Amino acid sequence: MYKQSKHLSRLLVVGAMAAGLSMAVPAEEVAEGTVLNAASIDGLLGKTLEGQPIKSLLVGEQQKMIRQFGVTMILTHAKPVSVTSGLLELTAKHKGEAKLDAGKHLVDYVTGVPFPDIEVADPDAGYKLVYNALRVGWLGDALYLNPLYFLIIDGKKGLEKEQGWVYRRFLMSGRLTEPPVLDNTIAKYEALINVYPNDTRGLGLLTVNYTDGRLPDVYAYVKSLRRVRRLSSGAWADPVQGTDLLFDDTFGLNLDPTWYDSWKLLGTRKALVVDHSILPAMDEKATGKAKYPFIKLDEPPYWNFQPDNYEIHTVYELEGTPKNNHLVSRRDMFVGATLGAPKFYWQDHYDRKGEHWHVEFVGYKDWKWEDGRSGTTANGVVLVDVQRLHATAFGYSEGFHINSPDAKAADYSPEALPRMLQ
Repeated sequence: MYKQSKHLSRLLVVGAMAAGLSMAVPAEEVAEGTVLNAASIDGLLGKTLEGQPIKSLLVGEQQKMIRQFGVTMILTHAKPVSVTSGLLELTAKHKGEAKLDAGKHLVDYVTGVPFPDIEVADPDAGYKLVYNALRVGWLGDALYLNPLYFLIIDGKKGLEKEQGWVYRRFLMSGRLTEPPVLDNTIAKYEALINVYPNDTRGLGLLTVNYTDGRLPDVYAYVKSLRRVRRLSSGAWADPVQGTDLLFDDTFGLNLDPTWYDSWKLLGTRKALVVDHSILPAMDEKATGKAKYPFIKLDEPPYWNFQPDNYEIHTVYELEGTPKNNHLVSRRDMFVGATLGAPKFYWQDHYDRKGEHWHVEFVGYKDWKWEDGRSGTTANGVVLVDVQRLHATAFGYSEGFHINSPDAKAADYSPEALPRMLQ
């Protein structure tokens, strides 16, 4: 009896040690450059990148987009997130000045990140994060993107059409350059000029966005009519004609936060994002599909970018709830948590039935601005309608100019619209 008990004890000890060793074995770390796609995802979810479980790094509907729609990620080691030079110094100088009034409007703001210390427990944290992203010039005080080509893509048939635009933006407050405020009633001017195809060439749109949350003033100029007309301000969330975008989708988000019912900051987490893209620029000298080397126009569903570097960074998980008259019922957004770089890396939109409708992805890369600053730019945007199997995408070009020294507010009046088309 004693021998049997002793033998049993030894077996239990050995079993416990084996179980302990099994539990202590860490998950396999993947090599830098490992490709995560539909073929490899099941074998990679249980492994780690930089010690983080890969399964935990996939946010929102990313698994769905990898498995069903061909999204491909090159897993790379993280580099520091670039923050526009001078922004953190301005933030420290003006810290504590900006506030939210009772209507959630931003007041007493000059420049820098309005709310550098965001607390998840703060009931206004979601609004503050959106103001941090939209009201300071971390992407530039003045943008001149020429050319900017929208690719309209059918997921079953391929490229449907190309739209050529010139995009211009000019901040009137929250500027990094002196003076930081040119007009404290105006947040920014935006202009969109159509240059291709010829049947729509000559259309210009100018939007004036205000700091007090009122709806914008929108003006249109049709070259053939030689007249500037004022349009309805209520179209800020309407579909952009001929594309899959809504007007408030531009570059990830384009609105005043008070136009939504609520913004909730749900927390922070680690995510795989594109922050140092390796994709090539649009080739303006090429013709046909060769003009767009950054996107897989020959491979269904035709809207995916070429494989790009994804790295681990901390993001805020943000939930936006539009008003009842909006086509979207909820936006789930994953926004960069690095101070001064609130990048709209990934978001999922749900329709009025609560069903998954849109995915919007934005990739970024470092960029040298024309005023000598080191900063960033959005190098690729794609919005996918997963219900219609349709998408709108664009990449960057060498014609992207940020903070050009000759940019001035006088070029953004309704009277200036005809000159923009010249």
